[in-house]
Amino acid sequence: MGDKAQVNRSLNSIHTELEYLRDSGVLSPPQFSSILAQLPQHNGAPSTYVDLRYAQFPQGPPPGYAQFPSAIAAAAQDPNHPANPQNPQHHEWAKTLGSKFGNALVWGAGATAGADMVNDVFKHI
Repeated sequence: MGDKAQVNRSLNSIHTELEYLRDSGVLSPPQFSSILAQLPQHNGAPSTYVDLRYAQFPQGPPPGYAQFPSAIAAAAQDPNHPANPQNPQHHEWAKTLGSKFGNALVWGAGATAGADMVNDVFKHI
């Protein structure tokens, strides 16, 4: 680990910049709190923050956590679930699922094109 004084100075700078972003409305208060929770402590000790996306769940994921493809496949086996092709609501469920994939495709393509344009601008500066 680096010099504790330099570490504390860097952490103070980050904290000050994050406060500015929060006060400017760029970061919401929950985003600000989440980012601060991930930073090391001022004594250089690592944060105890654990991102749920990378956490190991001995009893399975907490309620409301993202569904995995296997959970959707299991739901399709249940005749009472709209994912099952025999369910009368399957058409509506599949339509909304297709719409979500379409939106993701368009957004991803737009984000890629936008990033390419920005990168081209910076290359020519």
